[in-house]
Amino acid sequence: MAQTIRIKRGTKSQLDTYGALLQGEMGFCTDTKEVFIGDGTSNVLVGRVMSGTLAARPNAGVVGRLYFVTSGTDLGYIFMDDGASWKKLNVQTLDDLPDGTSYSRVKKADITNGSVNKVSDGTNTKTAKEIKDHIDDVTQHRKINDNSLNATDLWSAQKINAEIYNAIRGLEWQDSVKSKTITAAPASPSKDDRYLIPSNATGAWSGKGNQIAHYNGVAWEYYVPKLGWSTYVDADNKNYVYNGTAWVRSGEANQNIIAGNGLTGGGQADSVTLTVGAGNGISVASTSISVKAGKGIAVNSTGVEANIDNDSIIYDSANGNTLTVSVVDGGTF
Repeated sequence: MAQTIRIKRGTKSQLDTYGALLQGEMGFCTDTKEVFIGDGTSNVLVGRVMSGTLAARPNAGVVGRLYFVTSGTDLGYIFMDDGASWKKLNVQTLDDLPDGTSYSRVKKADITNGSVNKVSDGTNTKTAKEIKDHIDDVTQHRKINDNSLNATDLWSAQKINAEIYNAIRGLEWQDSVKSKTITAAPASPSKDDRYLIPSNATGAWSGKGNQIAHYNGVAWEYYVPKLGWSTYVDADNKNYVYNGTAWVRSGEANQNIIAGNGLTGGGQADSVTLTVGAGNGISVASTSISVKAGKGIAVNSTGVEANIDNDSIIYDSANGNTLTVSVVDGGTF
């Protein structure tokens, strides 16, 4: 259902007789189509620009009002009310505007489809095409030099990838590993396979317990963990954190769920149970929670209901069973 809010209304003369609207109260003049809002002392115009013939203008007397002439004398001009008379606002074309101290005009010849097509420093002038041709010249730009640290040289994708790989090895969050229980290095690993080496590992992994084994495509690389390193173990579907001695599930290492207000239970296990406790106005049974009525709220077999006046607030069963505003009427001046 549509809602209707009707603000206080009447003719302009009725508003003048009525006087100042309350602070924040709005009023609509049905004859002049003006909207005012009160501040408790006076009425401030906030309505749309008035329009019509020049002769149809209301008498001046409201500072800041604008009037647009739609036909006849002074068609297309805007007048402003200075509180005593209507002042005509002159129209100026861009060609008539002079260059200023901070801003200047741009020649029409230097504009293409709304964009400036030239760049100049006062001595050198280049067109957009000349600039683009220079940037796209591969003999002048995009030179690859993996051995340079010069700001104007570029690195290859392979070099960038290697530098990123070297940088992230020191981060606490590590790439995921396939398992933490396999005790011997796989015979035919794939490039980038990773494992957490258990303490009872054998063969090439013997003596490397808790280290991360990474196969680079040719050989195994080993990383000694630091306190706080974290990784995801695919086989377990769990996150693990190195606590300085061993890799433990992050839930065991960092999480302790404590029941807050109105709750009981908690703990550090994989499955944690929290129970809702009763409170003021709330009753908790084994399978349900109920509330009690109070101050405009009723509880019955239908449910929790609000007492409404069915005038300004109504129950709208046709639109989602909602409480909605019907008519809020501010009255007349």
